[in-house]
Amino acid sequence: MHSLGQRCLSFSRAETVAQLKVTDSQVSGVGDRQWLYQTCTEFGFYITCEGPRCPFSQVPALPSQLELCEQVFGLSASSVVQAVAQTNSYYGGQTPGATQVLFINGDTDPWHVLSITQASGPLESALLIPSASHCMDMAPDRPSDSPSLRLGRQSIFQQLQTWLRLAEESQVRSRA
Repeated sequence: MHSLGQRCLSFSRAETVAQLKVTDSQVSGVGDRQWLYQTCTEFGFYITCEGPRCPFSQVPALPSQLELCEQVFGLSASSVVQAVAQTNSYYGGQTPGATQVLFINGDTDPWHVLSITQASGPLESALLIPSASHCMDMAPDRPSDSPSLRLGRQSIFQQLQTWLRLAEESQVRSRA
């Protein structure tokens, strides 16, 4: 963090709660409060790790995160559960019924378990990129990119080309 010109993160729960309660936009960690609010009012998904080599595997993540929702925003655990149910109902959960959407995930990204990873039809596609993590497909090409990431980017480009071609053909037909 120091090499990036930022302060190291505190391990103090009290300090973390105090920082998350600050609404001044000039505070470092901009976005942390907003992200927590979104997880407390829409997603309810809190990332942790498991396994013997993970330093956090013995920490009960969900109760701790729900406690943050209460301490920072005054939102009870039951209100988080209700908000998540509403989000899933509104957006369709694992079956959103969307059209011309490409759900892109990396299989090493913990968020992929909340996403659509199997295509449900030609207008609701899914791409699960092996050995890719969060948003890697959005980064510029690098020589160190894996073959699966390169292939994933090509698949994304081809899907977009297909949808643009279909939209253009639809416009031509509607004018005729």
